Amino acid sequence: MRILLLESDVILAEALVEALRGAGYDPIGPVSEVDDAIALAEQFRPDLALINIDLPAGRGLGVVVARTIARNWNIKSLFTAGDKEIARRNRDVAFGYLASPATIAELVECIEAIKLIRKGEFPLRIPKRLSPFP
Repeated sequence: MRILLLESDVILAEALVEALRGAGYDPIGPVSEVDDAIALAEQFRPDLALINIDLPAGRGLGVVVARTIARNWNIKSLFTAGDKEIARRNRDVAFGYLASPATIAELVECIEAIKLIRKGEFPLRIPKRLSPFP
């Protein structure tokens, strides 16, 4: 499963890349800029995007990426940080919101639940920190 990572915290982003690789996923990125994330989505067509909503360039800019990649390539996102209310208002382009602070194990658990949802199945258990969007 290819996963695009849009995260402005360089240290966190690198830790996430390593953790995703270790869990058997194919991380794309990380990137911290809107244009870079959109370009990678177009090039690699990931199965999922992990998006921090709030970027240094502006609050809520991650939503621009989520909307663009959903519209252009039908790629849905998991909002991993940022304003939860902004996330809720943009639920149509995301599977849900992962509340911070979350552990790597919780993130992987969320991705596994999303894999089932993408297949039209319902996970037996919703991860504790995941706020799924219908």
